[in-house]
Amino acid sequence: MRFGIIGYMRTIRLFNTLTRRVEPVAPLERGVVKIYNCGPTIYSFAHIGNLRTFLFQDLLRRVFAQSGFDVRFCVNLTDVEDKIIRESQEDLPQDADNETRLKAMRDFTDRYEKLFLEDLNELRIQRPTYMPRATDYIPQMIALIEGLEARGLAYERDGSVYFRLSGFPDYGCLARLDRDGMKLGVSVDADEYDRDSLNDFVLWKGTKAGEPWWECKWGKGRPGWHIECSAMSLALFGEYLDIHTGGIDLVFPHHENEIAQSEGLFGHRWVSTWVHGEHLMVEGEKMSKSFGNFFTLRDLREKGVDPIVFRFAIQSNHYRKPYNFTFEGLNAAESALKRIRVFRRRMEDQNAPGGGGEFKELIAPMARIAQARIDFWDALCDDLNTPEALAALFTLITDINAQDDRILMTSEERSAALAFLDETNAIFAAWPHESNSLNQKAEAMIEARKTAKTNKNWAEADRIRDELKAMGIILEDRKDGSVIWHSQ
Repeated sequence: MRFGIIGYMRTIRLFNTLTRRVEPVAPLERGVVKIYNCGPTIYSFAHIGNLRTFLFQDLLRRVFAQSGFDVRFCVNLTDVEDKIIRESQEDLPQDADNETRLKAMRDFTDRYEKLFLEDLNELRIQRPTYMPRATDYIPQMIALIEGLEARGLAYERDGSVYFRLSGFPDYGCLARLDRDGMKLGVSVDADEYDRDSLNDFVLWKGTKAGEPWWECKWGKGRPGWHIECSAMSLALFGEYLDIHTGGIDLVFPHHENEIAQSEGLFGHRWVSTWVHGEHLMVEGEKMSKSFGNFFTLRDLREKGVDPIVFRFAIQSNHYRKPYNFTFEGLNAAESALKRIRVFRRRMEDQNAPGGGGEFKELIAPMARIAQARIDFWDALCDDLNTPEALAALFTLITDINAQDDRILMTSEERSAALAFLDETNAIFAAWPHESNSLNQKAEAMIEARKTAKTNKNWAEADRIRDELKAMGIILEDRKDGSVIWHSQ
């Protein structure tokens, strides 16, 4: 463990894609960690595979923040690239002026930015420190390309500018490309291209008919996709970055090209630690609209899935292992999450029934909670091992419940358990303290249900219970005849 200018800080070890090793993260500025995350291309709804990446990034951020670091966290918004241009311009006349084209693109991406932010809110993903839009950094992109040109690493052809791959011998270091075994391609304009070729990739695209543009020394044009993240990261964080993350699919070519651009300009290593989240499958298959297994968060909600159950299901699995999404798996995650929430309510209820005499497997609750805390953080600090971290929590719940059934915990012990639940919830954001108050309508309905049960009107009791559930209030009948409630 380390001690820094802001006090106690844990040492966090992550798998570095660049070195293929789990290594301690050592930020350049003591007590401050700078993280850049490749964000969404805002041309459509984010699907659940995208959301897995953003949930992994939220986990990463929370672990550092709860470990004593000042986290400077960036998620960019790609608001200019091939698909966005194609879809935002299709209804415009051919003779539309550039101002109209730029506005149409902005209006189009504004809509999907709003929907993306709604998804973040639904999933309790914390807003980043910075959320830059690519189109707000065009001057920085042009300056970066000019710097590469001055170093002989970029060349212009017919109004477009390309990165000269032959001038950067380290190309392929992240993806471990076999440069000798791959065919040498020509310069390409597409943002996505043949992954078996080594291509001089485009930095700046000369304008085509029907496209929006910006003016620069090479004429009218717009940036290529890869230059955008380099320019935004360099503008916000400078020449050195502690952590760069994204989905595993971005390692090549996107992140490989970012390295070439940034390190080609400055001549030194740019990112200390590269961290990538694995793919999401659906029922063992690649997610695809053509397979009928393509889901957004809105699709899940329409099927009755609580977004926080989805969050918990994703974060219960290790970020570096492929995740097979199934509705059966969601049900299992919901049951596990309910177990934690019920335990929380038990610890909050000073009058909870229990205590039945001797218990041969007696534990010391305070010491047991302290050990669970150690095990929880040891797991998270070891490459964000959430399955092991949650195992520490569930083992504690099993032990405490078993003892509390026979020997009631003291107020001090309950408070210690609740403090640990608060600490774990700061990471998983799935079992917060719930309000102890209900509105008058809900209270009246609960009383009416009690009356119905007293009169053995089970149909009416079930009807009220279902109506309360639709309002987000879940009732639980206890063995002693009492009823407790919690919000969904």
